[in-house]
Amino acid sequence: MSNDATRAVSDGHKDAWSALSRQGYALTSDQSVGLAEKFRPNFSQAYFNQWTLHHDEGDWPADRLRARDVIRYQWHDGRLNLQRHDAITITDRAGISGKREHTRVELLDDPQARDLIRAFLQLVPPARRQPDGTFGVNLFRTFTNVVTKPHHDDEEFIIIYVLDRVGDGAETYLYRPSDVTDDGEIKASPVLRQQLDPGDIIIFDDKAFKHGATPLTNPVGGTARRDALVCTVDYHDTYLAG
Repeated sequence: MSNDATRAVSDGHKDAWSALSRQGYALTSDQSVGLAEKFRPNFSQAYFNQWTLHHDEGDWPADRLRARDVIRYQWHDGRLNLQRHDAITITDRAGISGKREHTRVELLDDPQARDLIRAFLQLVPPARRQPDGTFGVNLFRTFTNVVTKPHHDDEEFIIIYVLDRVGDGAETYLYRPSDVTDDGEIKASPVLRQQLDPGDIIIFDDKAFKHGATPLTNPVGGTARRDALVCTVDYHDTYLAG
Protein backbone atom coordinates (compact mmCIF):
# COMPACT_ATOMS: atom_id res chain seq x y z
CA MET A 1 0.00 0.00 0.00
CA SER A 2 1.22 3.47 -0.81
CA ASN A 3 0.65 5.91 2.06
CA ASP A 4 0.65 9.25 0.25
CA ALA A 5 0.36 12.59 1.98
CA THR A 6 -2.62 14.51 0.72
CA ARG A 7 -1.77 17.30 -1.68
CA ALA A 8 -2.43 20.82 -0.41
CA VAL A 9 -6.01 21.81 -1.12
CA SER A 10 -5.96 24.36 -3.94
CA ASP A 11 -8.42 27.12 -4.70
CA GLY A 12 -9.34 25.02 -7.75
CA HIS A 13 -10.45 22.19 -5.50
CA LYS A 14 -12.46 24.50 -3.25
CA ASP A 15 -14.15 26.10 -6.26
CA ALA A 16 -15.00 22.65 -7.59
CA TRP A 17 -16.57 21.60 -4.29
CA SER A 18 -18.75 24.72 -4.36
CA ALA A 19 -19.83 24.22 -7.97
CA LEU A 20 -20.62 20.55 -7.43
CA SER A 21 -22.81 21.43 -4.47
CA ARG A 22 -24.56 24.19 -6.42
CA GLN A 23 -25.04 22.68 -9.89
CA GLY A 24 -23.86 19.07 -9.88
CA TYR A 25 -20.80 19.65 -12.08
CA ALA A 26 -17.60 21.70 -12.02
CA LEU A 27 -15.12 22.82 -14.64
CA THR A 28 -11.47 23.30 -13.73
CA SER A 29 -7.99 22.65 -15.14
CA ASP A 30 -4.89 20.60 -14.43
CA GLN A 31 -2.87 23.53 -13.12
CA SER A 32 -5.82 24.73 -11.00
CA VAL A 33 -5.77 21.41 -9.12
CA GLY A 34 -2.02 21.54 -8.60
CA LEU A 35 -0.58 19.41 -11.40
CA ALA A 36 2.81 20.53 -12.68
CA GLU A 37 3.13 22.69 -15.78
CA LYS A 38 4.82 19.85 -17.68
CA PHE A 39 2.47 17.17 -16.40
CA ARG A 40 0.39 16.88 -19.56
CA PRO A 41 3.19 16.39 -22.13
CA ASN A 42 5.06 14.04 -19.79
CA PHE A 43 1.99 11.91 -19.07
CA SER A 44 0.99 11.83 -22.73
CA GLN A 45 4.43 10.68 -23.81
CA ALA A 46 4.47 7.95 -21.16
CA TYR A 47 1.03 6.47 -21.83
CA PHE A 48 -0.60 7.65 -25.04
CA ASN A 49 1.49 5.49 -27.32
CA GLN A 50 1.39 2.25 -29.30
CA TRP A 51 2.77 0.17 -26.42
CA THR A 52 0.10 1.17 -23.91
CA LEU A 53 -3.12 1.76 -25.86
CA HIS A 54 -4.93 -1.01 -27.71
CA HIS A 55 -8.27 -1.74 -29.32
CA ASP A 56 -9.94 -4.48 -27.33
CA GLU A 57 -12.32 -6.88 -29.02
CA GLY A 58 -15.95 -5.81 -28.70
CA ASP A 59 -15.18 -2.24 -27.67
CA TRP A 60 -16.99 0.59 -29.43
CA PRO A 61 -16.27 2.76 -31.43
CA ALA A 62 -14.24 0.25 -33.45
CA ASP A 63 -11.34 2.70 -33.93
CA ARG A 64 -11.00 3.60 -30.25
CA LEU A 65 -7.77 2.76 -28.41
CA ARG A 66 -7.72 2.41 -24.66
CA ALA A 67 -6.12 1.14 -21.45
CA ARG A 68 -7.40 0.99 -17.88
CA ASP A 69 -6.43 0.78 -14.24
CA VAL A 70 -8.38 0.54 -10.99
CA ILE A 71 -6.98 1.98 -7.77
CA ARG A 72 -8.22 1.20 -4.28
CA TYR A 73 -8.06 4.21 -1.99
CA GLN A 74 -8.62 4.83 1.71
CA TRP A 75 -8.89 8.13 3.55
CA HIS A 76 -7.39 8.17 7.07
CA ASP A 77 -7.24 11.42 9.05
CA GLY A 78 -6.70 13.52 5.97
CA ARG A 79 -4.21 11.13 4.40
CA LEU A 80 -4.87 9.15 1.26
CA ASN A 81 -3.68 5.55 0.97
CA LEU A 82 -3.47 4.13 -2.56
CA GLN A 83 -3.00 0.55 -3.69
CA ARG A 84 -3.49 -1.59 -6.78
CA HIS A 85 -6.92 -3.22 -6.95
CA ASP A 86 -6.86 -6.78 -8.24
CA ALA A 87 -9.75 -6.52 -10.70
CA ILE A 88 -10.39 -4.04 -13.50
CA THR A 89 -13.43 -5.79 -15.01
CA ILE A 90 -16.23 -3.50 -16.20
CA THR A 91 -19.68 -4.99 -15.61
CA ASP A 92 -22.98 -3.73 -17.08
CA ARG A 93 -21.76 -0.18 -17.58
CA ALA A 94 -22.82 2.58 -20.02
CA GLY A 95 -25.72 0.56 -21.40
CA ILE A 96 -23.52 -2.42 -22.38
CA SER A 97 -24.44 -5.62 -20.57
CA GLY A 98 -22.00 -8.25 -19.41
CA LYS A 99 -18.39 -8.24 -18.30
CA ARG A 100 -15.59 -6.54 -20.24
CA GLU A 101 -11.85 -6.79 -19.78
CA HIS A 102 -9.44 -4.18 -21.13
CA THR A 103 -5.69 -3.77 -21.31
CA ARG A 104 -4.29 -2.84 -17.91
CA VAL A 105 -1.72 -0.13 -17.24
CA GLU A 106 -0.08 -0.04 -13.80
CA LEU A 107 -0.34 3.63 -12.86
CA LEU A 108 0.80 3.44 -9.24
CA ASP A 109 4.31 2.56 -10.40
CA ASP A 110 4.60 6.15 -11.66
CA PRO A 111 4.93 9.13 -9.24
CA GLN A 112 3.30 11.54 -11.74
CA ALA A 113 0.29 9.23 -12.06
CA ARG A 114 -0.04 9.09 -8.27
CA ASP A 115 -0.03 12.91 -8.27
CA LEU A 116 -2.91 12.88 -10.74
CA ILE A 117 -4.93 10.33 -8.77
CA ARG A 118 -4.52 12.29 -5.53
CA ALA A 119 -5.46 15.57 -7.23
CA PHE A 120 -8.56 13.99 -8.80
CA LEU A 121 -9.76 12.24 -5.64
CA GLN A 122 -9.49 15.56 -3.81
CA LEU A 123 -12.04 16.99 -6.25
CA VAL A 124 -14.68 14.99 -4.38
CA PRO A 125 -16.09 17.22 -1.61
CA PRO A 126 -14.91 16.01 1.82
CA ALA A 127 -18.46 15.34 3.01
CA ARG A 128 -19.04 12.95 0.09
CA ARG A 129 -15.80 10.98 0.24
CA GLN A 130 -15.92 7.27 0.91
CA PRO A 131 -13.44 6.12 3.55
CA ASP A 132 -12.71 3.03 1.43
CA GLY A 133 -13.39 2.96 -2.30
CA THR A 134 -12.14 2.35 -5.83
CA PHE A 135 -11.17 4.75 -8.58
CA GLY A 136 -11.25 3.74 -12.24
CA VAL A 137 -8.89 5.40 -14.72
CA ASN A 138 -9.62 4.92 -18.42
CA LEU A 139 -7.18 6.17 -21.05
CA PHE A 140 -8.96 6.83 -24.36
CA ARG A 141 -7.63 7.83 -27.77
CA THR A 142 -10.54 8.50 -30.14
CA PHE A 143 -10.57 9.52 -33.81
CA THR A 144 -14.24 9.76 -34.84
CA ASN A 145 -17.08 9.08 -32.39
CA VAL A 146 -16.32 9.66 -28.73
CA VAL A 147 -19.48 7.89 -27.51
CA THR A 148 -22.60 6.45 -29.14
CA LYS A 149 -25.31 8.29 -27.17
CA PRO A 150 -25.96 10.11 -23.86
CA HIS A 151 -25.52 7.66 -21.00
CA HIS A 152 -24.75 7.09 -17.34
CA ASP A 153 -21.61 5.24 -16.30
CA ASP A 154 -23.47 4.09 -13.18
CA GLU A 155 -20.80 5.30 -10.76
CA GLU A 156 -20.76 8.11 -8.20
CA PHE A 157 -18.67 10.78 -9.95
CA ILE A 158 -17.16 11.06 -13.42
CA ILE A 159 -14.00 13.07 -14.12
CA ILE A 160 -12.95 13.84 -17.70
CA TYR A 161 -9.52 15.29 -18.41
CA VAL A 162 -8.46 16.18 -21.96
CA LEU A 163 -4.73 15.90 -22.58
CA ASP A 164 -4.64 16.57 -26.33
CA ARG A 165 -6.99 17.25 -29.22
CA VAL A 166 -6.48 17.61 -32.96
CA GLY A 167 -9.45 19.01 -34.85
CA ASP A 168 -12.77 20.22 -33.51
CA GLY A 169 -15.97 18.66 -32.24
CA ALA A 170 -15.83 16.41 -29.16
CA GLU A 171 -18.09 18.83 -27.28
CA THR A 172 -18.88 17.40 -23.87
CA TYR A 173 -22.58 17.57 -22.98
CA LEU A 174 -24.68 16.96 -19.89
CA TYR A 175 -28.44 16.33 -20.03
CA ARG A 176 -30.92 15.87 -17.25
CA PRO A 177 -31.85 12.15 -17.29
CA SER A 178 -35.53 12.93 -17.95
CA ASP A 179 -34.54 14.86 -21.10
CA VAL A 180 -33.11 11.81 -22.90
CA THR A 181 -35.03 8.64 -23.71
CA ASP A 182 -33.50 5.18 -23.35
CA ASP A 183 -32.86 5.01 -27.09
CA GLY A 184 -31.06 8.36 -27.09
CA GLU A 185 -33.81 10.70 -28.28
CA ILE A 186 -33.20 14.25 -27.03
CA LYS A 187 -36.22 16.12 -25.63
CA ALA A 188 -34.62 19.32 -24.29
CA SER A 189 -31.48 21.42 -24.45
CA PRO A 190 -28.41 20.25 -22.52
CA VAL A 191 -27.50 21.69 -19.14
CA LEU A 192 -23.96 22.04 -20.48
CA ARG A 193 -22.36 21.71 -23.89
CA GLN A 194 -18.70 22.68 -24.02
CA GLN A 195 -15.60 21.67 -25.93
CA LEU A 196 -12.87 20.73 -23.48
CA ASP A 197 -9.44 21.96 -24.52
CA PRO A 198 -6.17 20.30 -23.51
CA GLY A 199 -5.71 20.85 -19.78
CA ASP A 200 -9.44 21.16 -19.07
CA ILE A 201 -11.16 18.97 -16.47
CA ILE A 202 -14.83 18.40 -15.70
CA ILE A 203 -16.22 16.49 -12.72
CA PHE A 204 -19.93 15.73 -12.35
CA ASP A 205 -22.39 13.71 -10.33
CA ASP A 206 -23.14 10.76 -12.62
CA LYS A 207 -26.69 10.08 -11.46
CA ALA A 208 -27.65 13.73 -12.05
CA PHE A 209 -26.81 13.72 -15.77
CA LYS A 210 -26.63 11.64 -18.90
CA HIS A 211 -23.37 12.60 -20.53
CA GLY A 212 -21.42 12.17 -23.74
CA ALA A 213 -19.59 14.10 -26.43
CA THR A 214 -20.21 15.02 -30.06
CA PRO A 215 -18.12 13.39 -32.82
CA LEU A 216 -14.70 14.74 -33.67
CA THR A 217 -14.27 16.68 -36.93
CA ASN A 218 -11.09 16.48 -38.99
CA PRO A 219 -8.90 19.53 -39.48
CA VAL A 220 -8.25 20.56 -43.09
CA GLY A 221 -5.85 18.04 -44.56
CA GLY A 222 -5.52 16.11 -41.30
CA THR A 223 -7.03 13.49 -39.01
CA ALA A 224 -8.84 14.29 -35.79
CA ARG A 225 -7.77 12.77 -32.50
CA ARG A 226 -8.61 13.26 -28.84
CA ASP A 227 -6.60 11.88 -25.93
CA ALA A 228 -8.50 11.92 -22.66
CA LEU A 229 -8.78 10.31 -19.26
CA VAL A 230 -12.26 9.32 -18.17
CA CYS A 231 -12.15 8.48 -14.47
CA THR A 232 -14.83 7.08 -12.18
CA VAL A 233 -15.22 7.49 -8.45
CA ASP A 234 -16.97 4.18 -8.03
CA TYR A 235 -19.83 3.14 -5.84
CA HIS A 236 -18.73 0.78 -3.08
CA ASP A 237 -20.65 -2.09 -4.66
CA THR A 238 -18.78 -1.84 -7.98
CA TYR A 239 -15.75 -3.77 -6.67
CA LEU A 240 -15.91 -3.98 -2.87
CA ALA A 241 -19.32 -5.52 -2.16
CA GLY A 242 -19.21 -8.59 0.01
